[in-house]
Amino acid sequence: MSIVEKLVKVVDPAQARRREEERQKDREQPQRSDAGAPPDEYECRVCGRRDRQGGYCPSCLADTMQKAR
Repeated sequence: MSIVEKLVKVVDPAQARRREEERQKDREQPQRSDAGAPPDEYECRVCGRRDRQGGYCPSCLADTMQKAR
């Protein structure tokens, strides 16, 4: 819990309760397993470049590629 959330809880407990209820609803919603790009497509975490190869991003020159969502 961040310091801002702690302050909101002290200053406005009703708002903090509503936020926590919203977070709980979001956590309880089922996640779609078929959402996103095909598993063989990668995206750079930094610049967003999409490519068919993982590993190093040619734009960032760093190992920042991850499977696209």
